Amino acid sequence: MNLDDPKLTAYALDELDEIERRGITRAVSTSSETQHEIQEIQKMARLLRTEFAAELEHPADATTKPLSTNLSDIRDDPWFWTRARPLTIAAVLAVLAVIGLAFFGSYQLRQPEIAQAGRRVTDFPSKSSAIEAEFEAAAATPSSYVIVRRLINEGVLPPKDSVRIEEMINYFSYDYPEPTREQLLSLDVDVASCPWADSHRLVRIGLKGRKTARSEEADTGERPSRPTKIAKEVKIQVEFNPAEVGSYHLIGYEQQIPDKEGLNRDEIDAGHTVTAFYEVVPAGASANRPAVVPPVDPRKNGSYTTHKSNEMLTVKLRYKKPNDDKSELIQGTVVDDGKQFASASPDFKFAAAVAEFGMLLHESEFKGNVTLGAVLEWAQEGKGIDANGYRTGFVDLVRKAQALTRG
Repeated sequence: MNLDDPKLTAYALDELDEIERRGITRAVSTSSETQHEIQEIQKMARLLRTEFAAELEHPADATTKPLSTNLSDIRDDPWFWTRARPLTIAAVLAVLAVIGLAFFGSYQLRQPEIAQAGRRVTDFPSKSSAIEAEFEAAAATPSSYVIVRRLINEGVLPPKDSVRIEEMINYFSYDYPEPTREQLLSLDVDVASCPWADSHRLVRIGLKGRKTARSEEADTGERPSRPTKIAKEVKIQVEFNPAEVGSYHLIGYEQQIPDKEGLNRDEIDAGHTVTAFYEVVPAGASANRPAVVPPVDPRKNGSYTTHKSNEMLTVKLRYKKPNDDKSELIQGTVVDDGKQFASASPDFKFAAAVAEFGMLLHESEFKGNVTLGAVLEWAQEGKGIDANGYRTGFVDLVRKAQALTRG
């Protein structure tokens, strides 16, 4: 698609009707250059509107007040922001240039702030209305699931490189135990058979941040002004027992295996959950996986270098309090009791469904031998109470993806 086509800017600013939007979505979904252009247009529009609104609220001096009053009427007029909104960024810039130096004299001084805002822009194809608002309302929400959902709802399967499996899994929250009174985080590990590779095992590791009064307000529908950070430098390290585990891989990190076979998070919010899956090949079992996955190296698994046991793994969770440099440690060992996937908890089944859905869309070499029909079945079994409707939305999304693959 021609990058100079006015319809591209209209698409980025959500000015097209549904039929035109679908046609352009198909055209741009295969062009990284066009996707980047759309991101830049949306980012510029967002930053300009932010600057415009900020200057209206805090005019530079008294001489701007009459103009500010008139512009407030424009800002609050829905007609201006819908039908009369410019179809090109050039037109937006021209209008703002007329307003002139009275509003943007401080622009250069605020470059660091604007650059920080720019880093929050989501990947293609974030929409400048509902989807953008969804991200701004929950900045910590991983972006990949929203991108995948948007494209499938537009009638297009997402480009495989836009699917980040670990982000899709963590779009949803899970019912992990609350931390003890002495801890800020809880650690939960569960093991069952792997539904897409019969001879393998699936290990789910979950952690949850302690709730605060502000996070409990969010549970009742009253969103706090900002998330409460309760832990920093969070690191999860897993050591597998070579007597029990032949090889494994961390789902969603095929191209970027974290250091020391674990996960790192800069910060954890109150009430926030983090979920990771390891697919494990038991010692002596045939590996239904690519040969590039190395076997467990006893030299790198300190807990199991000198003895054998029936333990499958040891997991260590380290974190620091926000204003403390001392590291806290939570550690536990896990014995695989042979549980089958059919007997797993609804949370386990649902998270596994999201993981496999992501692997199928990503065309991962680890996706196994199942179909979207199986994913749909697991998601329905794991839907649970679903008070906020997010899991029901996922079930509907899988159905739409099925229809697209048949088409």
